[in-house]
Amino acid sequence: MSDIVTITLNDKEVQASAGATILAVAKANGIHIPTFCHDDRLKPYASCFLCVVEVEKARGLLPACSTQVMPGMVIRTDSEKVRKARTMALELMLSDHVGDCVAPCEATCPAHIDIQGYIAHIANGNPEAAVRLIKKSNPLPVVCGRICPHPCESQCRRGLVDEPVSINPLKRFAAEYELQNGAFLPETAPDTAKRVAIVGGGPAGLSAAYYLRQMGHAVVLFEALPELGGMVRYGIPRFRLPWDLLDNEIQAILDLGVDVQTGKKLGEDFTIASLKEDGFDAVLLAIGAHLAKPMRVPNDEAQGVIGGIDFLRKVVLKEPVEVGKKVAVIGGGDTAMDCARVARRLGAEVTLLYRRTQAEMPALPMEQEETMEEGVEFRFLTAPTEVVLDDTGRASLLRVISMKLGDPDESGRRRPVPIEGSEEDLPFDLIISAIGQDPDISCIQKDSEKPETTRWNTFVYDENTNVTTQEGVFAAGDCAFGPNTVIRAVGEGQRAAKAINLYLAGADVELKNEYAISLGRIEELEMEDFAPRYTHKKRVEDTVFPSEERLKDGGWDAINKGLDEMQAMAEASRCIECGCNARFDCDLRKYATEYGADEKRFTGEKRKYNDDTRHPLIKIEGDKCITCGSCVRVCLEVRGIGALSFIDRGFGTRVGPNFDDPLQLTGCDACGMCIDVCPTGALAPNTGKEAGPWVAMDTITTCTSCSRGCGLNVGTAEERVVRVTSVDGDPVNNAVICAEGRFGYQLLGGKESQVDQSSVEEAREILAAAGELAVVISPRLTIEQTYAAARLARSFGGKLFYLLGEDTALETQERGEYGKKTGEANVALLERLQATGLKKGEALSADTVLLVGTEIETTDGKKVIEVNPSKGNADAYFVLSHPLRTEGIMINRDGDLGIVRAVLPKSDHEHDCHMLLVELAGEESLAGLDALRNQLADEIEELSMIRTPEKGKRLCKSGLEPVLKSVMPDSREGVFAEHLKAIGMYEHKCQCSCS
Repeated sequence: MSDIVTITLNDKEVQASAGATILAVAKANGIHIPTFCHDDRLKPYASCFLCVVEVEKARGLLPACSTQVMPGMVIRTDSEKVRKARTMALELMLSDHVGDCVAPCEATCPAHIDIQGYIAHIANGNPEAAVRLIKKSNPLPVVCGRICPHPCESQCRRGLVDEPVSINPLKRFAAEYELQNGAFLPETAPDTAKRVAIVGGGPAGLSAAYYLRQMGHAVVLFEALPELGGMVRYGIPRFRLPWDLLDNEIQAILDLGVDVQTGKKLGEDFTIASLKEDGFDAVLLAIGAHLAKPMRVPNDEAQGVIGGIDFLRKVVLKEPVEVGKKVAVIGGGDTAMDCARVARRLGAEVTLLYRRTQAEMPALPMEQEETMEEGVEFRFLTAPTEVVLDDTGRASLLRVISMKLGDPDESGRRRPVPIEGSEEDLPFDLIISAIGQDPDISCIQKDSEKPETTRWNTFVYDENTNVTTQEGVFAAGDCAFGPNTVIRAVGEGQRAAKAINLYLAGADVELKNEYAISLGRIEELEMEDFAPRYTHKKRVEDTVFPSEERLKDGGWDAINKGLDEMQAMAEASRCIECGCNARFDCDLRKYATEYGADEKRFTGEKRKYNDDTRHPLIKIEGDKCITCGSCVRVCLEVRGIGALSFIDRGFGTRVGPNFDDPLQLTGCDACGMCIDVCPTGALAPNTGKEAGPWVAMDTITTCTSCSRGCGLNVGTAEERVVRVTSVDGDPVNNAVICAEGRFGYQLLGGKESQVDQSSVEEAREILAAAGELAVVISPRLTIEQTYAAARLARSFGGKLFYLLGEDTALETQERGEYGKKTGEANVALLERLQATGLKKGEALSADTVLLVGTEIETTDGKKVIEVNPSKGNADAYFVLSHPLRTEGIMINRDGDLGIVRAVLPKSDHEHDCHMLLVELAGEESLAGLDALRNQLADEIEELSMIRTPEKGKRLCKSGLEPVLKSVMPDSREGVFAEHLKAIGMYEHKCQCSCS
């Protein structure tokens, strides 16, 4: 039989190796077939049935992962039949899949801010990163942090434990921290030569401008009023939202290159048609809702009667308003509260009239309380029936009637019903109707390009894309969906920007939401499922000043104080992290989105398990498991350990540690390969907020923790390592990594950051006074660090050493296959540099010792300089930079050179080890990596390839024959071993509240 067969793959004739699977052949031809249970390290299993394909003349669909290609085979990988089968497979899995793809707070937020992510940044002490994340969805966090009604908090599951997390105060803290320390300006894409006109400078328009500029489009904002801000400037009093903060936040948007034309009104100064004639490629209507609703009672347009938003706007514009001594405010929303509080600050006695009871009042309870505290009288179950005029035609009395509550209306609130004979006349100098606003669409009535409107005077638009009925015209904010919250307008502006970007690119304007499953809304959940799992902690909130302090000096200063940094970090730590740790790389979510799967298609009881967090590094969330078996198989078939197994039978089958023991007591060595093959996040690092979850940037580097030199895929976000995984297809060690490779990043930023280090001058003085110098190094340093140490030894006439281990170490094996090669190193380079292996217990004759990445048993009577992860009893000490902060090359047990990349910048307290050593040697000309490599290549011809390492490749062959020797653990291994012990890797840990 020929080694090559010809098949037809998606109507294209291709050649493939005989015996190859359909999955492998498709991959080789750039065709992706989805699968959950296949991994190149495992034998085909075909348990998920997601990789099925259609093969002509076959009796049914075949799994691509286990079906080998045959001559003449005709295969279709994406037919309608295939898609239906894959969709059904997904829906069957989802029918028993439990969890939250995104946290319920984010799902509830109209702008879909990554709340869990930014709270994690705050908990980690990084408010700058929190703001950058917030601004991916909301460019007005200062505004929202002070005035948002925070619907997110209503769905915060911490409320099932004690109280919801103070999400909005945390946003305010981060946002105001940013303004105090310099506004964040995101990068903008290259100019697209497309122009967008945004009509309206309120939250929706500002939000759209912010994101459109980042996409590279030219933006001009047209605003009818003198300043930008819309309702947040002209409808929110400055004691709630200080204007300087608002101005600074708006300026951060304009600094992206947004052009502004204020005092320009649609319908008077320009039209939609004229904007198009002027060369704008798209128009966004974001004109807000600035038309006050009338009371619809006799004489409601008389002098002495004013709409709530008109009143607030006039006060901001310093236009005359005859307030008088007694003011009535009609309404129960936040605008009514604002009008009442402003009128109080203008010296009036204020009565607020509301036709229902306080329980039905839509204003935030906090706003109601503060309004009452400031001396506003509330009259409930009272409605106006007529404005009574005086002889001059001005309002002088407000005729009201008492109400009682009847049956609920369409809003769900009980309908107020008048009580006959209860009318009375109340004297007022000014009557403010604050019962709502409408968009003012009179500005487009004569426009030849006007979009269709609704009976509510809003624009007809697609709520998924913001597209109106007019070509190239979009709508967002209150003028589109009706009066609502600032945060919803912000979210609309962002979505409009995405839609406009697609339109300008000539693409179909379709915005698809990612699949997201949820445990349910908070009212559908049980407190007993949450409360016992956490220690109760009191919520921390903004501090509201007493009413007398709020009203002093006119009452226009800020009425509250936000959280300080310690309060914010403490409050952020209360977040219980409901969203899935794998939300950004979950295969199940990705394919559910692609195939439009519906978890409700197959209904029935879902299995329910408690999270197993007994292992300090790996957690098991059984609710998310789809029993694909990959974790069990990689642990047994690849590692040979078998710490995981299938438990129970039938529908109740689940994956867990053997005999349900703590995972760390089943032989697990924390390699975490089960995490890498899990497609759903059911197995995950047991890390918490230090890992976000956030979108991570991946970097491939080489692990230096042993002689294997495995590939590591390191994910970073905001200069923080958030995860480390194996590299699919890596040629070293079957692409398996160890615990130190995966979790060694947890030592970053440890205790050494608080240790005082010596100066280079102090260390040089010790070296200059040395009678005999011994430089003892770890054999696992990079070749640049090793060579720099050798140069230093030569400079002072000293000798280079490394520590030998037991002779039998090379003959022993780690438990399980592909484990870490403890006690072994390739010392070929060390031998070429005339290094001497120092046996255990062998004394050094030198009076001065320099230790780099290693420790010796005794240094009595010697001067010691240490370059190590942690400080010993040294005369001079320097921090040894972590491998993830190190650039260089390591030589592995096969003689291959592995590129070591710095995935994080060095901290202020860290030296580049090779640069420190050449500086101590007085050879500053060799301080750079290139200089060191060139000098080393000159000295050792077999390393000539290090002069110009091939870009994009992790590994290359060296000319040095491997010399494997038994060596002692180095200092980094010791520190990691202590870390594992400290976190309880070798101890039983129960899951009750006592832990």
